[in-house]
Amino acid sequence: MVPVKILILGSQKTGKTALCVRFMTKRFIGDYDNKKDVTYRCSRMVDQETVEVEILDIPCKENSVSLLESSILWADGFLLLYSITQRLSFLEIPGLKRLIDQTKKSLVVPTVLVGNKADLEIGREVTTEEGQKLAEDLRCSFKELSVAEAVLAVEAAVIQLIRFDSAGLSIFTMCGLSTTVTYNSEFLSYSCAYGSKLVPSEYEF
Repeated sequence: MVPVKILILGSQKTGKTALCVRFMTKRFIGDYDNKKDVTYRCSRMVDQETVEVEILDIPCKENSVSLLESSILWADGFLLLYSITQRLSFLEIPGLKRLIDQTKKSLVVPTVLVGNKADLEIGREVTTEEGQKLAEDLRCSFKELSVAEAVLAVEAAVIQLIRFDSAGLSIFTMCGLSTTVTYNSEFLSYSCAYGSKLVPSEYEF
């Protein structure tokens, strides 16, 4: 069994808790008022491997930077959530990603950027193209979805994070399976039980 720890971050009212509950139970409950950290746990089969998933949902506004950094160090991968109807929530994402990168100090940090509330098109303040561009700039994967209406899309976003980050490095590798790293002038090559991946050599040890 492979343990995978995920931290979900984003502004208030973007649907973080709703996404966690949707993934864990497939149920949607619209209104939450989380004032404290909550850890959700479940098991999933991913690529014929049993994965023990933990998702930590923290109220960012209530946590000091030191507590947020502690949560970041705990996590193997990250879901960064914004609402397409809240431009401010979108603008806060780069700062969160910078804090993750500075805290983890890792070669690659598995991250999926999620634009939620895609069902509320009439109130859209962030275009799909803007979300895609930000994901490219931050070197993370991108999903735009509706937690309220698309349970399969929620499942796909979390499973994608469990499998790979944007450069193709599996979280499984980071959680204890055998790994080798080799270097040449153009690429870093990662080999593990799930195969090999090439990452541009601009990433440094």
